[in-house]
Amino acid sequence: MQQDIINNIAEICYRQGISKAIISPGSRNAPLTLAFARHPHIHCFSISDERSAAFVALGMAQAGKNPTAIICTSGSAALNYAPAIAEAFFQQIPLLILTADRPPEWIDQWDGQTIRQENIFGKHVKNSYNFPVDLSHKDAKWQAYRIINESILLSKVESKGPVHVNIPFREPFYPAKEFEWKYDPHIPIISQFSGIKELKADAKAQLLEKFSACNKVAFLLGQEDYNQDFLQKIDEISQKLNIPVYADVISNGHNLKNAITLTDTLCMSLVKVADDKYVPDLLISMGKSIISKNLKLFLRNHTKSQWHVSEALQFISDPFQTLQQLVSCTPYSFLEIIGEAEAKNNEFLYLWKNDEDKKQVKTSEFLNSNTSDFNELSALHQVLINLKQPTQLHLANSLSVRYVNFIGLKNLPIEKVWVNRGTSGIDGSNSTAMGHAITNNHKQHLLITGDVAFFYDRNAFWHQYPYRNLKIILLNNQGGSIFRMIPGPRDQPELENFFETKQTLNAQCLSNEFNIKHLEANSFEKLKAKIELFLESEHTSLLEIKSDSITNQKTFEAFKTYIK
Repeated sequence: MQQDIINNIAEICYRQGISKAIISPGSRNAPLTLAFARHPHIHCFSISDERSAAFVALGMAQAGKNPTAIICTSGSAALNYAPAIAEAFFQQIPLLILTADRPPEWIDQWDGQTIRQENIFGKHVKNSYNFPVDLSHKDAKWQAYRIINESILLSKVESKGPVHVNIPFREPFYPAKEFEWKYDPHIPIISQFSGIKELKADAKAQLLEKFSACNKVAFLLGQEDYNQDFLQKIDEISQKLNIPVYADVISNGHNLKNAITLTDTLCMSLVKVADDKYVPDLLISMGKSIISKNLKLFLRNHTKSQWHVSEALQFISDPFQTLQQLVSCTPYSFLEIIGEAEAKNNEFLYLWKNDEDKKQVKTSEFLNSNTSDFNELSALHQVLINLKQPTQLHLANSLSVRYVNFIGLKNLPIEKVWVNRGTSGIDGSNSTAMGHAITNNHKQHLLITGDVAFFYDRNAFWHQYPYRNLKIILLNNQGGSIFRMIPGPRDQPELENFFETKQTLNAQCLSNEFNIKHLEANSFEKLKAKIELFLESEHTSLLEIKSDSITNQKTFEAFKTYIK
């Protein structure tokens, strides 16, 4: 074993900007563990459950806006990374995946903890590399260092994403006592300069001409970690040109002046038959996916033309089946180009904004008056409107994100919204929020999650690191209530046994186990008494909202009928 070379892998990671590594305990990965754990400038975290570890790393990479390294032993440990790797790929989150492996001669030989790890993550990584098993030759050493440099650079450029490096180790794994521990400060580092893509003058002119010919234009913001400069720019341009901005809950555009945020509500009646006055002549999309199904169907059924603006494309996505123009530049520079155009007639903008204002009023009316039968939707609304300090909002998939999308976030102190909509799975919601909470420990983080997602990822709390800034709202209806909300499963006799995931757990024991302050409410009276205690607590706290699935279903249906 050549520990000095493995040490230099850690040094390259540090020199390339990686400051955090998540390590899951194992023996085969011991050389990597020691190299990273002893590095003076890399902060290492030990997370035993590899599935949770990878999601924690994803959260850290999001929060720190830089690649996080994840390190595991050989065998099924690497397979447990897969859900988070897929999520990172579709969200374009940079991760460096370092998996220890058995030497090639022992693959398929019934040796313990040995599987086929080469290209194990398939097409869900930007690239996968395999280290030479023998690093004694100078060319092998050069190759190893080049691979690490290349992997980190690749994770950070253009369409960011996860990159996998598989490293086979032969025994012994541990250095001798007399081994001189050091990192080579002169290790070769490959740097890269990246520029901003600029459209040619004739392309700018053509875009401006086509844009100016359209009367009704709408912006669509998909999920993205937009920076403040971009949000200020789209706010400015949308107001200057009288353009509405479709911005559902995962877009982070909820505070824009022309934001249309209650998109699911507004598009309910427009999905099948839409008055042409609501239909944009041109839809200009930026970012990735949206959560609003009714908005998606409205745009798919009625949009006349769509442009998508992105500096770098992983693949061509055409979810509304109307894509006609890809614009390969930064959204900010695109807005500067069309900012030269004349303003559109404000009738289209005011039509959407007036309807949005009416829906906001009706939503508040229903949620504030519907206090006879305790239900999740109204209870969640009561918590959200009591938020006072700036908050990073984390949403689990299924009902949690959909509830908040219907409630809306206008005029609430929400700094950013985070949700795993790359693959939209329930796995890893706790762990991703945990990665954020540990990394940005000066901010308040609020996780809203359902019982199935919460208990599925309980190992997110199984570690030794402080996270006093995390608040958790647990919607516990003893099963997956979303299957009562959507047509199909609710009409099947197997609903309760095979769709709802019926369970009788509560979070009191878990809270005691992990030193989390536990509060519980199963009525509006109890909820009112607990909200301030929950939000103002200086300790990690969990508010468990316990409700009945059938009541939640009836309330949600009544809500949709009322606001339609």
